[in-house]
Amino acid sequence: MKTKVLFPVLRAARSSRAAAALAAAICVSSCLVPVPADVEPAVLRLGLADGASGVSALATRATADPFDTDAYILTLTSSDGKTAFRGLWGERPAEFELAPDTYAISMLSSTFKDPEFDCPQFGDTRSVTLSEGQVADVELVVSQLNSGLRLKLDEKFVATYKEAALFLRSSAGTLAFGFGETRTAFFQPGRVAILLNDGGKTSTVHSLELRPGEIMTLRLSIAESMPRAMLVTGVNVAVRVDTVRLWSSAEIDWDGSSTGIDNPVPVVPDAVSVSVARGMAGSKDIWVCGYIVGGDLSSKSCSFEGPFSSRTNLVLADVPTCTDRERCLSVQLAAGDIRNALNLVDNPSLLGRQVWLRGDVVESYFKLPGLQNLSDYRL
Repeated sequence: MKTKVLFPVLRAARSSRAAAALAAAICVSSCLVPVPADVEPAVLRLGLADGASGVSALATRATADPFDTDAYILTLTSSDGKTAFRGLWGERPAEFELAPDTYAISMLSSTFKDPEFDCPQFGDTRSVTLSEGQVADVELVVSQLNSGLRLKLDEKFVATYKEAALFLRSSAGTLAFGFGETRTAFFQPGRVAILLNDGGKTSTVHSLELRPGEIMTLRLSIAESMPRAMLVTGVNVAVRVDTVRLWSSAEIDWDGSSTGIDNPVPVVPDAVSVSVARGMAGSKDIWVCGYIVGGDLSSKSCSFEGPFSSRTNLVLADVPTCTDRERCLSVQLAAGDIRNALNLVDNPSLLGRQVWLRGDVVESYFKLPGLQNLSDYRL
């Protein structure tokens, strides 16, 4: 019996500097576990999805150098936690003869656990269940696994807090972020907090959720006329999303005055992005800027293509091409002029349009961070 397991194609790259560090830090050895004599072995063959092998055409923010996936570390682990194989991807055997079991497959460019500057991690992790005598072909996909964050500080911020210190904190650890720092800080996917220590008092400037493969740049400036919801007690700092990058998509610039896509003049300069609004549950009467990407919400799904059947809701995203529900902000359209003007049943041409909405951010509307009680809008 032959089973072929295929996964979607993505590409990635890694710096030669990091590759060298990886080779020095990890002792690589092959250690195939013998198959009992009375058991017909399963055969596992591993490869990269078409176009994902060899030296990638993409480069990381940290370096423009390509990286050869042959130097990635491949590990096969059985269901009881024993290592069936550990070695370089480029030196793996053409076929693995393994005892029937479920195996975890890990192909990684580097080890990564604690927060670190300029240390993107690429690779793939999969699992496969092999039965006696089975031949399985598994094609792996290389993508960025951890998340990156950069801060840009305007001159007034630096001058105002010249005696203070910034820190980036996740559940795995804390990084000091110097005011002259230009590198990207990498974290395991999850929540990261930006902390400002000024005169011995530490305040949280902002916190955000980073997703696998995401590189986000936040611009910090002094808040002079920001909405109350954007002010942090004791720290009048404005936080704007400057750029968000997913390695599988184009880069979008957001500098507080331009979306970087198709609207160079901001209708509401102090509006926050969708990604920022998602972390502002409980905030009242704020402006949110995003793109109408769909509707017909339920607790488990939404539609990103028409025709639409519901006039009561929308979903917004930071980019007009988004089709990932978990990156969206749900919007309730109560009966009235705003519903009449924005619902996709009567206004299908608004799909993909940029919109500014004023309302209250709630923790959950159709099991997504949401915007309710709309009082105004701009197109």
